[in-house]
Amino acid sequence: MAAITLGDPSLSHIRLSDFGPLDDLRNAYFRACPEICIERPLLITEFHEKHGLFKQNRISVLDKAKAYRYVLERRVPMVRHGSGYEKASTVPFSGKSVLKRFSFEDSSPFAGSTTSKFKGVPLYPELIALIMWPELSSVGTRQANPFHLSKAEAEELNVRVFPRWMNHSISELARKRYYPWGTGASRYDDMRLLQNMVFFLTSKPLCISHTIPDFSRAVGVGLNAMIDQAADRMAAADDEAKIEFYSALMEVLQGITAYAHRLADRAAYLAGLQTRDEDKERLLETARIYRKVPANPASTFREGLTTVWICWTAIHLENPNVGLSLGRLDRLLYPLYERDVKDGRLTPDDAVELVCYFWLKIGDHVPTMPETGEQLFGGTGSNQAITVGGVDDDGGDAVNDLTYVILRAVELMKLRDPNLNARYHPHVNTRDYLKRLCEVNISTGATPAIHNDKAVIKALTAKGDKPVWAKDYGIVGCVEPGSNGRHYGHSASILLNLPSVLELTLFRGKHRRTGLGRSDPQIGPVTGDPADFTSFEQFMDAFEEQALHLIDRSVRLNNNLGKVHQDYYPTPILSSFFEGPMDNGKDLIQGGAAINSSGVAVIGLADTADSLSAIRKWLFAKKRITFPEFHDALINDFDKNLDYYDLIDDMKKSHEALGILLGNYDLTPKFGNRVGNLHDGVDANAIAAGLVTMLDRAYGEKLNYRNAPYRVGYWTMTIHAGFGKLTGALPSGRKAGENFASGITPVSKVTPHLTETLNSVAGLPATALSGGVALNLKFTPPSKPKDPDYIDTFAAVVNTYFVQDDPNTAGGVEVQFNIIDHKTFLEAAKHLDKHPELNELLVRVSGYTAYFKDLNPRMRKEIIDRTEYALNTGEMEPYNPFPL
Repeated sequence: MAAITLGDPSLSHIRLSDFGPLDDLRNAYFRACPEICIERPLLITEFHEKHGLFKQNRISVLDKAKAYRYVLERRVPMVRHGSGYEKASTVPFSGKSVLKRFSFEDSSPFAGSTTSKFKGVPLYPELIALIMWPELSSVGTRQANPFHLSKAEAEELNVRVFPRWMNHSISELARKRYYPWGTGASRYDDMRLLQNMVFFLTSKPLCISHTIPDFSRAVGVGLNAMIDQAADRMAAADDEAKIEFYSALMEVLQGITAYAHRLADRAAYLAGLQTRDEDKERLLETARIYRKVPANPASTFREGLTTVWICWTAIHLENPNVGLSLGRLDRLLYPLYERDVKDGRLTPDDAVELVCYFWLKIGDHVPTMPETGEQLFGGTGSNQAITVGGVDDDGGDAVNDLTYVILRAVELMKLRDPNLNARYHPHVNTRDYLKRLCEVNISTGATPAIHNDKAVIKALTAKGDKPVWAKDYGIVGCVEPGSNGRHYGHSASILLNLPSVLELTLFRGKHRRTGLGRSDPQIGPVTGDPADFTSFEQFMDAFEEQALHLIDRSVRLNNNLGKVHQDYYPTPILSSFFEGPMDNGKDLIQGGAAINSSGVAVIGLADTADSLSAIRKWLFAKKRITFPEFHDALINDFDKNLDYYDLIDDMKKSHEALGILLGNYDLTPKFGNRVGNLHDGVDANAIAAGLVTMLDRAYGEKLNYRNAPYRVGYWTMTIHAGFGKLTGALPSGRKAGENFASGITPVSKVTPHLTETLNSVAGLPATALSGGVALNLKFTPPSKPKDPDYIDTFAAVVNTYFVQDDPNTAGGVEVQFNIIDHKTFLEAAKHLDKHPELNELLVRVSGYTAYFKDLNPRMRKEIIDRTEYALNTGEMEPYNPFPL
């Protein structure tokens, strides 16, 4: 445990205005429109053509390593970015955006960039970049989140790049191998089932990059020592595959070192052009540092950050910028920070400034996003998670001075990327630390998310992680826990729409989206007519059979895609920064990591639990409605007038009345509302617990293509809005097209009491939630900033949720917040043009943070309509739903 030496751990004396150039650079960051970068796709295509890789049935790890070294040695060494594009105005009548160039002074102490742009959009034609092909001429003028792309760059992609990859992307290679068209394959094979967008999604056509690299060796011994180690291992190897792998590691590590030296040369050259001494000295110092690291060990805090940054940009040349996360930076870099402060080279103020600059570098890129993708992922950044706090390897308090430096930087910058996650152990970490986490949430309105070490470590060890590895977990992407630099988990490999399982159960293996007619496809097994079921248990047996069918199909597709990755997309750069590959001579994609699971995110848990509780009460326990009547109401979206007078006497006799009845938390049990449960023998919380247990068991029994089990989590990004849009009315009373509840959060407006809601969610078995969860809460902000009573209450709520009185539960796993008043949300939704300061309004979606202005209308509505609690009473605040 490191002693906290800061007199004021909040570092409240530090203001962004203290760092004028930094503040200017931050303003430029917010002004800048992302620009598509064609540098990587041009170079990677050029290498594949020169070396005949398009003709090969397998691309070796050494071929890939040479390709990445080729890119590293030829990409433009960006030392100072002095311009970008901004959204200036709209053209009358067309409503299209006009982008114009603007200039600024780049004062960053960190050279290099993820792309060749100030704020770039990297493209990976080997994966899903071709999805942008139809938009090359319009992407700069689209209404939602445009990307700048010049006509000349668009032509390069259109002629030189995209045509070469038409049959060589991961999805097309998988289709050719496993799902060929025109050969008698099923009309609804796994790939086409995926393309319906309503059953499940798999992200391997896009990436595998949800993981945390290990930077400890790069920082501690340097890349030269790692190259020497690979050479020694290669000399001792007697297996051709291992010799090839170690040679690949040497290739990429030498390429990264060469790139750093090119940055140093560029900085030295620019230094000679400067007229101001301070500019010249700054650039010469940059050149000195980049000649030293990452080739050699870092000896200062700035050098440590530089090492991480250069390795980070290299990793992104190989792996898409989706969910790659940096782990526990406060643990990794604290020894350098502590030594610098002790020796008088660094003050906490200096460290905050460096971290703020580092934050801007981390956020210098955004993921590729087509216009249609905005409906599912709109507003997301790259979800680069950073984790602070928690316990150390021995179970002691890991919070240190650098933890508080990072928290202050987050508070000042208010950026969506990186995505900060804080670990808190209720029996080890201090209450003052928890209060600080709450205070930063109040200041930013949305970050950091807080994770319960007690529950997460229990969940990870239950899945077989060594205790010391579980204690060293970091957060990946949104909220997914994984051991730092050991767990190659691809935590978002499958996204399962749980209400689709319910739909298949209700309609005998068919789905309204694909048709209920006799000639329409049979998606799931024919599990019988629910009208013939005599018990709720029989209905649940059918539900589980449909679930197992979709699980099997999603796993099969994910594994087939993974096998294609093994043959065509090895990852020597990421393997260099991971525990396991160096020792066993095996690339990560072949199972070289210490931990090799795959991750599943389940969407629609609360909506499904509420629907099942409604079915159990009204169709089986009370028997007040028949299944044919129920089906009719669902198909007609609770909108057809029929006689339901016997359900409730004082309501209108219609489908509408039935919908109101099913949605009423006083009459129909709801997950998250323990007070309203347990009537008529129906407990929605128990149903939810049964669902997560069943799904954990079912997926846990499946092995991925690296021969390891799947882990299940409940976080939804914005998928709960996309899946909801494609799903009809549900037995919960939810109408067709409405958003599902986010993450593991109960449905909005059915949980009037905060304490009961937290107890319900905390009662779910933590060991079945090893893939991470997102519990989204919305609190009314305090009437005055840093109100001590408000902060005390806030901290007490989190601590109670994590601790729990029941000794059989590990407590709540995770919680995240929006602390923004309803009026501000309404102003941002309706009058953003009148309130330009709201362009920086940061909100927590379901796992990640986003700028409210970037969200699509459905997602804005979902956040506005979330249950809002008054912290002083713990009661739900009343307000009307926001209209689309």
